[in-house]
Amino acid sequence: MERNRPYVSPIDRPSQPPSTPAPAPRPPVGDRPDAPMTGQGKLVFQITTAGGAIPLEGAEITLRQSRSPVDAGGDVLAVLLSGRDGKTEAIPLPAPARGFSLEPARDGAPVPYALYNADVTMEGFYSQSYIRIPVFDGITSIQRASLIPLPENGFEDGSPPDGEKFIEGESPDL
Repeated sequence: MERNRPYVSPIDRPSQPPSTPAPAPRPPVGDRPDAPMTGQGKLVFQITTAGGAIPLEGAEITLRQSRSPVDAGGDVLAVLLSGRDGKTEAIPLPAPARGFSLEPARDGAPVPYALYNADVTMEGFYSQSYIRIPVFDGITSIQRASLIPLPENGFEDGSPPDGEKFIEGESPDL
């Protein structure tokens, strides 16, 4: 105890929040540099309907390299078809080395994953787009897609209602 100060019991002390500094906000993915693609991850698509209850055979998946955090386009890397179980074969894809994901994110640190986009189409169903699908080195990721049937009376173009797009790769807190 210090001299010249009266003793105050812990019960009488005013409670104060701990004085730990707030963590620095993570930079958006678009502001972080790309890591060299020296690793490899795999991606499998699982295509179903009826809320995931029925696998769909013959769905076409167009896989693209993501060019930016908001762009749904990109260079076509592969066109895949779902099999009888609704799954595609595991496609190997370049990804940053696993070591980039072993440390907390810092300002200026490269993202520890690669981003890919995919369009899923099948006759008789609305098409769906998946944007920013993350792929990590040494990991086989499964991207699920549950397609919605078109009404029997129309919409032959297969366009999704109200622009149905799914953004998968929100900046994960690693």
